[in-house]
Amino acid sequence: MSKAEPPSTSASRNKRHIIIGVSIAVLAIGSGLTAYFVTKNNTITSPGSEATATPTGNPTTPSPSQRKKLFGYWGQAAVSNGVGPLGMGTRPAPPASQEQKMLRVYCDTGLYDSINLAFLYSFGGGDGSWGIDFGYVGPGNPQGNGFFGRYSVGAGGVVSADTNQTLFAEIGRDITYCQGKGVKVVMAIGGDQSSPYKWSTGDGKRYANLWYNSFLNGTTDATAPRPFGKAVLDGLQLDIETTGQGWIQEMVDFMVTIKKLSPGSIYSIVPECQSGQVKDQDLNTGPVIQDPSVHLDYIIIQYYNNPTCSYPFGFNYATWKTYFKGPIALGLASDESSAITGGFLNPGQLQAVLDMVSSDSQFYGISLYDVSSGSAPFSNYSSTVRSALDGKRVGSGYPAQGARTSQSDWRSACGGQWNYVNQTCGVYPPCNPDNSCSDTNQLCFHFLSKC
Repeated sequence: MSKAEPPSTSASRNKRHIIIGVSIAVLAIGSGLTAYFVTKNNTITSPGSEATATPTGNPTTPSPSQRKKLFGYWGQAAVSNGVGPLGMGTRPAPPASQEQKMLRVYCDTGLYDSINLAFLYSFGGGDGSWGIDFGYVGPGNPQGNGFFGRYSVGAGGVVSADTNQTLFAEIGRDITYCQGKGVKVVMAIGGDQSSPYKWSTGDGKRYANLWYNSFLNGTTDATAPRPFGKAVLDGLQLDIETTGQGWIQEMVDFMVTIKKLSPGSIYSIVPECQSGQVKDQDLNTGPVIQDPSVHLDYIIIQYYNNPTCSYPFGFNYATWKTYFKGPIALGLASDESSAITGGFLNPGQLQAVLDMVSSDSQFYGISLYDVSSGSAPFSNYSSTVRSALDGKRVGSGYPAQGARTSQSDWRSACGGQWNYVNQTCGVYPPCNPDNSCSDTNQLCFHFLSKC
């Protein structure tokens, strides 16, 4: 996942927002990959060429209680990030009409079953402090203008003076509104590899108690700060993309404690499909997922910005089924600029993946990062995914993945987005021996090519 900044700072800080947290995966391409180009029909199309594919077929649409779930991240304004095909800061900012809207706008679409609020990005250190960081919210927010929202709680539960409580109170009303329309609202904790969070000794139980009172149906501390007022969230989600000594045990303690405090709430974890290790398991949260004392309602596996395990490379849903026996959702990007190191699925590729998993009993649905970049008027991708989940074919599908490859089969080039580098083949300069690029706005990408 990633965090957004207001438009004035997006060019400089969106490097952390998207690139940090995936750079290790970009360079760790060597083992466990499957072929990219299987046949001529398996070539990735140019950006946007299938983005408006019209769903075909007309099966009976499942009822909301029966249908596969569509999750969406809200809060980081991915539509506003500046990553274009040529590098950082090369995609123009969208017009105000296409900026991130208030939460209720996306609930009104009828597309989403659950919204993940992104992100509670700062916590840890043993003092109980924490903070929420929301990105740019365009026209229609309580201020009447674009606003960057932050809610900070210091030691002892002291709310920072610069917290915009008016904005958060409005978000709280939106949460209640969305829940009234049948949309679950869950707080996503963590978000990327570089945000200031950590798990110090005792933080697991400490934050379980704090967030029980601040977000859920907490009853043990009436003075706890509640960013969203009287709104009660449906659950909490761990989206941790780094690790440290003792973190696993603290996360286990957190999940066990919060489940006891609020057994009726929803709890989930978002692992990356792998972290470049020998085994296809995310080492940041994988051990928590497998701990027998942790009870999760579902997991969302991040299948973008992880080129070693994202279709059409080494899509490893079957492997994850051996790690987790409950419901599994696929985490996908709503837009190519949120998946610059691979993983955005055009409708044909989306159909290919769903053909592989849709009949599996553990397949739960799809999560999109994020609602702003996948929704009208900027894009119809969320609608396409909803149609696909409802059983309508949105593309012809692609051939099955090919045989495994070795690192010698891969070439490298510098560019702004992996798929753009791949499509244009030899246009971009090769990477330096240390995998850096002379243009600091570009990344070194490794990819299969038939040039």
